[in-house]
Amino acid sequence: MSLRDLAGAKPKRSRYTRTLTRKEVRRIKKRGYDAERELVQKLREAGFEALRVPVSAPSSEPLPDVFAIKGDAILAFEVKSQERYAYYKRDQVAKLHAFLKIHRYYPRRVAVLAAKFKYKGWAFLIAEKPGDYSLKVKEGLTFSDLISKFK
Repeated sequence: MSLRDLAGAKPKRSRYTRTLTRKEVRRIKKRGYDAERELVQKLREAGFEALRVPVSAPSSEPLPDVFAIKGDAILAFEVKSQERYAYYKRDQVAKLHAFLKIHRYYPRRVAVLAAKFKYKGWAFLIAEKPGDYSLKVKEGLTFSDLISKFK
């Protein structure tokens, strides 16, 4: 590297990250748990057998946040609780598909990405294959649209 390069070198911009307090982390986790429990309740009211899988730490096991069964269909949900935008990483979606592959007894197996947006309600997206997905407010399926596919 020459002196000219050193003199003209701009300092690298560091990425802004905010350190969360213990109280803020607990509040964020509780919001997610509450959304999962609310989804289970909605599914049960719609006639599904639904269950929340309480996994507190990320694991390599293919477990969804919530799964539901009705007739010949099993649905595996990855649930997020956000304000405007929910992002689902490839490995999260791949775990849903791995869970569904284990349950091949059911002819209809569906991986569903669910987002509860603060003050805006729910949005759902069916993930046909593993990959990165995102959901924004007013995008995707409504709860009634999703349920109507399994009557």
